[in-house]
Amino acid sequence: MNRYLIPSTAAICLTMSAVLAADPGTLAPNRYGLAHKIGPPAVSAHHTAASLVASAASDAESFNGHVVHWRSFDVPAGVCGTQPAAINDRREITGIYFDATCNNTHGFLRKADGTTVTFDAPNVGYPATNFPGTAPTDINNRGDIVGYYTDANGGVHGFVRWRSGNFTIIDDPGSTSSPPATITQAINDWGTVVGFSYDSNGNSHGFVHDVGGAFIPFEPAGAVASQGYHINNLGEVGGDWSDATGITHGMLRRLEGNLVTFDAPNALTTFGGLGQALNLEGKFVGTYVDANLGAHGYVRHAGGRFTSFTAPGGGNTNFNGTWGYSINLFGTVVGLSYQADGTTTDGYVRFADGKLIITDAPVQGQLSTGSLAINDLNEFTGFWYDAQGNEHGFVALAIPPDE
Repeated sequence: MNRYLIPSTAAICLTMSAVLAADPGTLAPNRYGLAHKIGPPAVSAHHTAASLVASAASDAESFNGHVVHWRSFDVPAGVCGTQPAAINDRREITGIYFDATCNNTHGFLRKADGTTVTFDAPNVGYPATNFPGTAPTDINNRGDIVGYYTDANGGVHGFVRWRSGNFTIIDDPGSTSSPPATITQAINDWGTVVGFSYDSNGNSHGFVHDVGGAFIPFEPAGAVASQGYHINNLGEVGGDWSDATGITHGMLRRLEGNLVTFDAPNALTTFGGLGQALNLEGKFVGTYVDANLGAHGYVRHAGGRFTSFTAPGGGNTNFNGTWGYSINLFGTVVGLSYQADGTTTDGYVRFADGKLIITDAPVQGQLSTGSLAINDLNEFTGFWYDAQGNEHGFVALAIPPDE
């Protein structure tokens, strides 16, 4: 079976020190590789080196009473796979595709009518690293896309691709790594960007990049590393941070700059969500790992109350289990669940009333599915693998139980 890294920013975002898995203070899942490894969001490691021609999957108008209008899609140039990362309320989807090298990545914008625009950031290069190239991470409701890219020397730079097609390059002047590394992760409808950059020790540090171009660093006192992942239209920022023991905690930055840090109940370590994970009401979705190293999803409500959930069929050790990715204004959550084998995943949708349904691709022989992002129309997107190990994108509509 095709083995791949956890999609989205897990390879970058988990900032626990990579050492002995026997020490709960410094645990890191084996599949994440080295701590602070830079790789695209929603990226899976293709192990098929030969050129793969993505086969068209059968569409299903409805394969579940709560999931309708399911459609598979492929970027035509995505010889080695298509991976969506985000969807906006205009029904536009952005993400990456792998070219014929099965390693180099490029950006795409899939419009509501199904047409696709491909792009690369200016001065993109393809050094001999994992997943070099252009990697979009988010799209706002204006159609502006944020992400990052590698240059020929292995440096990493943030970018905004404005709806016009023009680019703004974002490099945090506080980054002291060599080569420099700035990851821009999310953008709201006002054009404010959040992300993180790396220092000379390989530790990440969160920042806000405002519409005037100013960088505003943020992280709690005592943090060794921090990441900004999400921003809503109120200017609230979600992310997480790691302390000196390697344990990770959730983090919310208010518009005025105040930081709230938190841990999910019964958590050994707490991660922020890995997609569009902070809604306008201040609900925050993410993942926590319990003392047995099983992963569970959580929703942190605006008042600080937590709701935890676990998808059926998931593993319960070695960081396998339920990962929370994205939440919309309705409180609908999407994500994926690692089975006990650590490689096979099931996608899911969890509605605000607590009903959770598995959303695996309705295609004969599908190997794995992950639901990664959802908009405020309850349309969600993600990836699936066919029986030959080829990766495809999909989009579908989630219907709440009372409708």
